[in-house]
Amino acid sequence: MDFRLPELGEGIASATITSISVKAGDLVTPGQTLLEVETDKASMPIPAPIEGKIDSILVKKGDQVKVGSVILNLSGGTAAASNPAPAPAAPTPTAETKPSPTPVPAPAASTVASSRVELKLPILGEGIEGGTITTVSVKVGDTVEKDQVLFEIETDKASMPIPSTTAGKVEEIKVARGQQAKIGSVLAVISGSAPAGSAASTPANGTPAAPAKSASPPVAPAQIIEAPAPVNRVKSALVPAGPATRRLARELGIDLSDVPGSARGGRVTLDDIKAYTRKRIQGVPSTSVPAAGAGTIIPPLPDFSKYGPVEKKPFTTLRKAIARNLTLSWNVAPQVTQHDLADITELEAGRKRFVESTPKGSAKVTMTTLVVKACVAALKAFPHFNSSYDPHAGDNGEMVVKKYYHIGIAVDTPRGLVVPVIRDADKKTMLDLAREIQDLAEKARDGKLSPDEMRGGTFTITNLGGIGGTYFSPILNYPEVAILGLSRSTLQPVVREGKIEPRLMLPLSLTYDHRVIDGADGARFTSRIASMLADPSRLMFES
Repeated sequence: MDFRLPELGEGIASATITSISVKAGDLVTPGQTLLEVETDKASMPIPAPIEGKIDSILVKKGDQVKVGSVILNLSGGTAAASNPAPAPAAPTPTAETKPSPTPVPAPAASTVASSRVELKLPILGEGIEGGTITTVSVKVGDTVEKDQVLFEIETDKASMPIPSTTAGKVEEIKVARGQQAKIGSVLAVISGSAPAGSAASTPANGTPAAPAKSASPPVAPAQIIEAPAPVNRVKSALVPAGPATRRLARELGIDLSDVPGSARGGRVTLDDIKAYTRKRIQGVPSTSVPAAGAGTIIPPLPDFSKYGPVEKKPFTTLRKAIARNLTLSWNVAPQVTQHDLADITELEAGRKRFVESTPKGSAKVTMTTLVVKACVAALKAFPHFNSSYDPHAGDNGEMVVKKYYHIGIAVDTPRGLVVPVIRDADKKTMLDLAREIQDLAEKARDGKLSPDEMRGGTFTITNLGGIGGTYFSPILNYPEVAILGLSRSTLQPVVREGKIEPRLMLPLSLTYDHRVIDGADGARFTSRIASMLADPSRLMFES
């Protein structure tokens, strides 16, 4: 058979050969490591799919190989013999080979191998030396299938399943829950009675029949998925899924056992998580029983018409989009709101004088315009406020910091809330900003905004000052990590130089993603904005 480089994980198209553990002529057993590869995410061993003999090796150390490429030729040994024959003498074990199992004659012109296979902890990723066993899913005497998840291990980077590399019976379990295990340590011993890829069937006479040939390429141990998924999933630790998928499920508060897996063997993928989340947000019922917490599905409403007259109004397309986006933001990011007060007495007086001096018909410089300038200056001082968090990048995620300043301005319209974006706000004058804010707001209210005019924002401002209120907690405009809310400014008694004076105070409400921004920086950010708004000259120079 042509042995091809198996799938190594979602989004991985190729890998580098880092070591080759066998040579042409070697006899190998199911699950024996043939070579190791390294991707941009992890290093992992590639096991033998069947018992057999290495005919030729088509790659060498250092080669970059695409997934699906043929890496060696493997002819079936005793497990794939086409004619009955006496049992051959077992080869003498060497440092590079493992002894071949003694064949058992079968009546249907084929034989089935019997061997004891040590299931070892595979390489879990670069720099990971081992982890803690969190789940042991089998006991001694259990019959297992190839790819069936036997253990769950947790490292400082991820939690991942460890599947069986062969079908057979569990003879020994070498680890217990809570025990530390190192890479290469033996987790269990399995007596195999069939080549990896299919379990031997046993006819009525008790003699094993020849196994069916596997039509699927083998999979590296660290990425192997569970064979035909169990009918009932008891806990998420037993659900086959990759580390990135498990991490996203944890961040969204989703129990993996609630998510139908679309990949081979019922494996749950990132796309499955996203589809499940979309259905949950849109209120589509799930076929699974939800877990308590963030994954709980909202129950149907009672029949309110039993208590009095009602009117049903379907959601508009815009209203649906608002609900979907805000629910996604609320579920994804842990959000905290920081409140502050800005003394805008001098700023407002100066703004009014400026507006009075501009030609008739000029765009009106509003408080929102001035706050845009202050926010741009604050974003330059605190770059991580102008970023997005990507939990799927690397082992621990990464922060994508934008080097541009596109400020979204939330606009209240009869159709719902929309957020047009002012691009490159740092490069525009006060009058340019005032004119663009006015134009975009008019287009928003007339329903004439294009999709591109609402994309690409890095930070959002929402102003409820014209309506009322003191403070509120705006929800993040995902995938941004911060949003500033403005409430109605009021005259308040303030102590200045030992005297109580009436001052015009503007309430500020900053909501931020706590994964990216700490509370101390949230306070520093609002304080920075408040100090600039309190001192018009500082605002002019810093922005």
